[in-house]
Amino acid sequence: SMLFDYYNSMLINTMDEDGNYVELGSEFLLEENEHFNNLAVNTQQSNIQVPTNVYNKDPNILNAIYNSEALNDVFINNFQKDPTLTWQYFGSSTGFFRIYPGHFKLLVEELHVKGEAKLKNAMKESFKILNEARANGQGSMCNQAIMLITDGAMEDFESVFEEFNWPERYYTHISTLADVQENVMEYLHVLSRPMVINHDHDIIWTEAYMDTVLFTTKAQSLLLMTSVAMPVFSKKKETLSHGILLGVVGSDIPLMEVMKLAPRYMLGAHGYAFLITNNGYILAHPDLRPLYKDGKKLKPKPNYNSVDLSEVEWEDTDEKVNTDRLFQDTVSLSPFPSLCSFGMVLTKGHGSRIFMGNVSVEEGLHDLTSPDLFIASEWTYCETDIDPAHRKYTQLQAAIRYLLGKEPDLECDEVLLQQTLFDAVVTAPLEAYWNALMLNDRVEPGIETAFLGTRAGLMRIMRYAGVETRVAKKFLTPTDKDNLFTIDHFPLWYRLAVENTPGSFYYYPTNDKGVKYVVATTSVTVSSEGQTAMAGGEYLLHI
Repeated sequence: SMLFDYYNSMLINTMDEDGNYVELGSEFLLEENEHFNNLAVNTQQSNIQVPTNVYNKDPNILNAIYNSEALNDVFINNFQKDPTLTWQYFGSSTGFFRIYPGHFKLLVEELHVKGEAKLKNAMKESFKILNEARANGQGSMCNQAIMLITDGAMEDFESVFEEFNWPERYYTHISTLADVQENVMEYLHVLSRPMVINHDHDIIWTEAYMDTVLFTTKAQSLLLMTSVAMPVFSKKKETLSHGILLGVVGSDIPLMEVMKLAPRYMLGAHGYAFLITNNGYILAHPDLRPLYKDGKKLKPKPNYNSVDLSEVEWEDTDEKVNTDRLFQDTVSLSPFPSLCSFGMVLTKGHGSRIFMGNVSVEEGLHDLTSPDLFIASEWTYCETDIDPAHRKYTQLQAAIRYLLGKEPDLECDEVLLQQTLFDAVVTAPLEAYWNALMLNDRVEPGIETAFLGTRAGLMRIMRYAGVETRVAKKFLTPTDKDNLFTIDHFPLWYRLAVENTPGSFYYYPTNDKGVKYVVATTSVTVSSEGQTAMAGGEYLLHI
């Protein structure tokens, strides 16, 4: 018999009447982790979920858990290398589930069984979908099978099989757990055999789905998650031709992290990135708004994860708006180009030239530490997520520490930092200029704030009115997403300035808790040898 223990996710931290930990339920440290939506998890261990009707010390299960133990280090390594990863898991063909970081129990306790499944309708729909795909030649030349695995079917679905199933096909009624493992795996091995022999191990990207915990905290189009998964087959020589499926390994990825592959500053004020699945559905797009307001509550739209690309991309026929969409490139994110594509849209007539400049780090740092200066907190100047010790830094603090040589381990975007330093130096004289206007009483009545933003996400802000007299008490609050540099767009005032004629002011009204004020915006351009490029925008706040 095998002496092997594991952390059973339903038994962790459970004690018997005598105050001893129950078998497979020993002490399992759980700490709240911001990266996992403040759930209590253990980032040093994965743990095992075994279905309730499976004996948790079954030799087959123990053997397979033991064989998958090495995944624990792989999961930890993956997370250290790429802190953008969230949950990682392995579902074994023997019936257990290994999840990292370890938790699970707390979530399962919240689940309640409601009603019963309408199997007959589901079966009819399954047959219909498969038949249509075959008739229209839409299938991907796969074996077709419908498999129903349930722990207690309440209705007689045999009639559905009789009605739709091909005469020469058969179905097996499985009633016990032993049946499941024996029969289901037999089917899976037969179905997966061609894939193993041809080494076609597809990576699957799921449709986008909502992470409910993020509902209230992130931009709507960035709440979404996708899961990426692939089958794991036995590599043993003697079983290679049998195509033995060991399980499925996967991870959940916030789409926001994938969107960071196209940094905002490179796309400019009008460009944007989007992701689509092989079915042409949108995974992420700035115009995808998956939620709607129901009273005070935000709810997901019924079809939020099956919006077609054509629904958010259209031909711009208005001659006056010179922002024809240019599909620049579609890069595959996986070894299988059709499964998930990454697209970027750049616009004609805008942002075709970039103003680049060089300054020394010393000179730049001097101006970067000015009290009136801010950088875009949502942009990644430096990757503060990898090492937990770095998580306490704001982006500005991290960038400064990196440039001073105090944090050589930080991974920073050198190009963006170079542009930020340059912008800090070039815009430094503004502080003196704004002060001079104030001292010489040349500020027009009603102007409360002057501010300037640059393409590198840098902002300088000058307040002309004190807090007591200011109408816009908290100008550019975090909830005022349209006026901030975010992961999926430049601020509204920046976009307006860039779209319009340099030298002219454009105005738009806005309000803070019912108090209305007006933002006036104009662009700042740089010309050299007859070429003009956008350097940023200067903005005045009128009441």
